[in-house]
Amino acid sequence: MSRFLPDPIIRIVVCGNADRGDDGAALAAIATLLPTLPHSLLSKVEIRRCLELRVEDLVELPSGVACLILDAVAGVTPGQVVQLTMTELRERPAFTPRSSHQLPIDLVVGLADSLRDAPVTGTFIGLAGRGFDYGAPLSHVVRAAMPAYRGAIAAELHELASREPSSIPSSISSLSTGA
Repeated sequence: MSRFLPDPIIRIVVCGNADRGDDGAALAAIATLLPTLPHSLLSKVEIRRCLELRVEDLVELPSGVACLILDAVAGVTPGQVVQLTMTELRERPAFTPRSSHQLPIDLVVGLADSLRDAPVTGTFIGLAGRGFDYGAPLSHVVRAAMPAYRGAIAAELHELASREPSSIPSSISSLSTGA
């Protein structure tokens, strides 16, 4: 990174397609949330946008950087916010992230873990959508749930940013210190 900015400690991976109705929920949430966050938090964050989560998105995650994956989901009540740790995500969740089309998300995370020196740490936060048709706007239920979704994202960002290296699992702590 720049010598003027600290290295990020959180990578936000924002998945979705704004042209496919509720599949654009994560994009809408992050676009409206970022301007409200304090600079001290934003300086710790790196943002990546992707149409669908790929193994490479997680394999290239630098050591010691937590990952926050944002996506629309299907398979639960529309408008519901779902939040899982990476450990819980590895256990085949009861929902389907809309943007992980090539492989189920538990396989994406599992494959990334097997290709890295340490497991991916962080959180998945999704918003259950109702419609994913091309050209459709966000559904009413997703728009109504957007404040709760943004709130969950902001809370998790503050939580991840507040963690000291000693509170990160030992497999990551040793990597972040260069040991």
